[in-house]
Amino acid sequence: MKVVGIVGSIFGIIASILAMFLTLIESTYTVGNFGLLGIAAGILGIIAALLLDKKSILGGVLLIVAAAIGVYAVLLYFLLPGALMVIAAIVKMSQRGKGY
Repeated sequence: MKVVGIVGSIFGIIASILAMFLTLIESTYTVGNFGLLGIAAGILGIIAALLLDKKSILGGVLLIVAAAIGVYAVLLYFLLPGALMVIAAIVKMSQRGKGY
């Protein structure tokens, strides 16, 4: 599940950059300013995904927080990456006896 979390985070960073680029074309800067927050959420997601093996609860909570921040920041662009991050977090947190 670590790989799914990392892939979701990388897609989130790409989606945030895409959102920032598209706002330059459209000349509305509301999503563009929040694109940096989406990039930060993607970086937090990568760090959280790396923590999933050793501390699954902390990594899972951080992945869910990163997904929520990303969806708040760039809305529709972050839905698929956010879903991947939440799925990885829930599956890893639901496994018992590993990585508390």
